[in-house]
Amino acid sequence: MEQFKIQHEDLDKIFFCLSDPHRRSILSLLVSQDLTVGVIAKKTKITIASASKHVQVLVRCELISQARFGRSKLCKINFVKLSEANAWLSSIGLLNSLDISKLEDFLSTENIL
Repeated sequence: MEQFKIQHEDLDKIFFCLSDPHRRSILSLLVSQDLTVGVIAKKTKITIASASKHVQVLVRCELISQARFGRSKLCKINFVKLSEANAWLSSIGLLNSLDISKLEDFLSTENIL
């Protein structure tokens, strides 16, 4: 049960991060290459201060990491964390493929309905 709670807390953080269009744009940029906050700001057309705040949110959610590169910090995407959200979304998709009529038949034969 504790593992289940931890997974949902992680997913809550991830989906909170993904709820903002600027953060989604940042993640889209980082898919192809590591970038500094300055480059991210320029490419997304937001201020460096705003880009820095969005990057910090993404770092706290562990969707990206930062590493020193000279005087700058390079932002790098964490594909493992993104795959956790993708796996959860995929599992929800499996529910859509269930044959509801068979479930109804089973429940009625077991006198559950």
